[in-house]
Amino acid sequence: MVLKKIARFTVLTIIALAGVVVLIALFTLAPVNRTIDRSAMQEEMKQRIQNLPAGDTTFGIFRMGYAKKSLVPPFAVATAGYGKRRGKLYTAIRDSVFVRAMVVDKGITKAAIVSADLLIFPPTVTLLLEKELPSIGFSIDNTYLGATHTHNSIGNWGEGAASFLYGDYNETVVRFIADQVKACLQEASAQLEPVTVRSGVIPVPQAVRNRLIKNGPVDSLLRVIEFQQPDSSKQVLMSYTAHATCLSSSDLRISRDYPGALTDSVEARGYSFAMFLAGAVGSHACNAPEKGDDCIGWMANEVTNALEHSKTDLQTLSGTTLNTGRLRLELNNPQPKITGNLRLCSWVFRSAFGEYPVFLNALQFGNVLMLGTPCDYSGQFNTQLDRLADSYNILPIVTSFNGGYIGYVTPDRYFEENHYETRLMNWYGYGTGAYVTDCLEGLITQIGENGQPLGRPF
Repeated sequence: MVLKKIARFTVLTIIALAGVVVLIALFTLAPVNRTIDRSAMQEEMKQRIQNLPAGDTTFGIFRMGYAKKSLVPPFAVATAGYGKRRGKLYTAIRDSVFVRAMVVDKGITKAAIVSADLLIFPPTVTLLLEKELPSIGFSIDNTYLGATHTHNSIGNWGEGAASFLYGDYNETVVRFIADQVKACLQEASAQLEPVTVRSGVIPVPQAVRNRLIKNGPVDSLLRVIEFQQPDSSKQVLMSYTAHATCLSSSDLRISRDYPGALTDSVEARGYSFAMFLAGAVGSHACNAPEKGDDCIGWMANEVTNALEHSKTDLQTLSGTTLNTGRLRLELNNPQPKITGNLRLCSWVFRSAFGEYPVFLNALQFGNVLMLGTPCDYSGQFNTQLDRLADSYNILPIVTSFNGGYIGYVTPDRYFEENHYETRLMNWYGYGTGAYVTDCLEGLITQIGENGQPLGRPF
C-alpha cells in the first residue's frame, strides 16, 4: 500500500513538473521565423540615409590631436567576455587597459574617434555620453565610438540578466568609463596640430581564419590611417578582423589581448601614438599557432611586420571633406534561436538583455569612410562593400561595437549552421545580414554619388 502511494505521488509529481515545463515553454519559446518582412524598415532606412545633414566640404587643413587614459578603476571589478567566468573579479593585471582618442578638426567642423579596450563600447556609457558630451564641446553625433573587443577587460557596465557575461551592473563603473572618455577627448582637443594623412589596406592573410566555416573566406586586410605632424612624428589608426580572444575564459588577468601588444609594438617601432578598432570581427578568429600569451605576441608581431613592410604603399588622402552621421537602425523583434527551429520569445530576450536604441555611424574625411556597426559584423561582407566603395574611390573601414549591440550579423546562407554565431547570438533572425549590409551599401552609395570631393556631403 505504501509503495502504491509513493508510486502515485511520484507519477503525479512528474506530470505536474512536465506541465510546468510545457507552460514555461509555451510562454517563452516560439517557432523560428524565416520570412521576416523588412521592406518597411528598408524604406525607412533609405529615407534616413538620404536625409542625413550636410557636413563641412570647404577647403581646409586637417588638424589632429590624440590622448589616452587608463580604464583600470581604483577598485576591484569583474572581467567581461566569457559566460563561464560568471562575473568573477580579475586577479591580476597582465597589461593595462585604456581609452584612446583622436580628434580631427578642420576649423568649422570636428570629429572624434574613440577606442576603448573593452569587450564592446557599453550602451550604458553611450547613453551617459549622449547627455554629457555637449558640456565639453562634442556631441554623440560627431563622436565615433569603438572598442578593441578584448575579452579580458573590465566589466560591471551592463544591465539585465546577462551579468554572467560581464558582472553585475555597477553605476560607478559606468561613470568612471564616461569620465575617462571625456578627459581623453579634452586632452586630445587641447593639442591639435596640422597633419598630412595617408591611408590604405595591407594584407595579413596568415593572421586570421574563418571560425564559422572551416576554410571559409576571410577579410585579411589591415585597414590603416596614418597621420604625420609638422615635427615628423606619426600616429596611426588600425583596424583588423581577428577576434581578440588569445586569452582563455580561465585567465582572469586584465589585458588588452593582441590589440594591446600590437599598439605597443607599433609605437616601439617609431609611431608616437597607435590606436586600434575592432573591425568586422564576426566569423573571424586569430590564426596563431598557440593560444594564450604566445598568441598575443605572435599576432602583434605578424601584423606589425606587415605594417612595417607596406606602410610606404599608403596613399595620400584625397579631398578635404569632414562629415559625420548617425542614424537610428530600425529593427524587427529579436528572436535568438535555441535550437534549429525554436527561438526565445522577444519579451524573454528583452528581460535578459534590456533594450537600447542602436545606430549606424559614418565618419568621412577625404576619401576614407568609417562605418560603425552595433554588432559583431561579419568580415565576410567586406568584399562586397569594398567592391562598391572602390567604384567611388572610397576606402571603407567597417568597425564593430559602436555603442550599442544587437549580437552577431553573419551571412544569411549560414543561418542553419549549428554555431553560436548563427544560433543563440544571431539575435534578429534570418535576413539580418542582408538588411544591415544593405544599409551600409546605402551609406556608401550616398557618399559616393553625392559626396565631396565626390559631390554633396551626407
